[in-house]
Amino acid sequence: MEYRTIVYNAARDGKLGRLRVFLDQRSKDEVSMLIHAKTNGATPLIMAGRNGHLEVVKYLVEQCKAEIEQVGSVTFDGETIEGAPPLWCAAAAGHLNIVKYLVEHGANVNKTTFTNSTPLRAACFDGHFAIVKYLIEQK
Repeated sequence: MEYRTIVYNAARDGKLGRLRVFLDQRSKDEVSMLIHAKTNGATPLIMAGRNGHLEVVKYLVEQCKAEIEQVGSVTFDGETIEGAPPLWCAAAAGHLNIVKYLVEHGANVNKTTFTNSTPLRAACFDGHFAIVKYLIEQK
């Protein structure tokens, strides 16, 4: 299995211990390459945010210096969304704790997907009203 796949799978599945063991022994350049590499169109940060793994998101942002505005492709309700940033993914999936964390760390609440969908629109569409309220308060 490729290194990038190992990192992607660990982030996607919320396996923080596995991620730490694998990345903490690597150089900064190698870590940067691995955490920004796309597997199935998405990066580890995008998948951790989409799947609700806050501790993994924190590790990737704070320790690994993941770019908070990176974009990728994700699937929601059978539809592939292109150009989705981590904040959009967390909002669409209903993970308020991750939405708050990303905004507090500089994520742009108005950053859109390639089809101009905002995190606010994604939260509205899926009925995540606590996220809607939070995002409106951030504008």
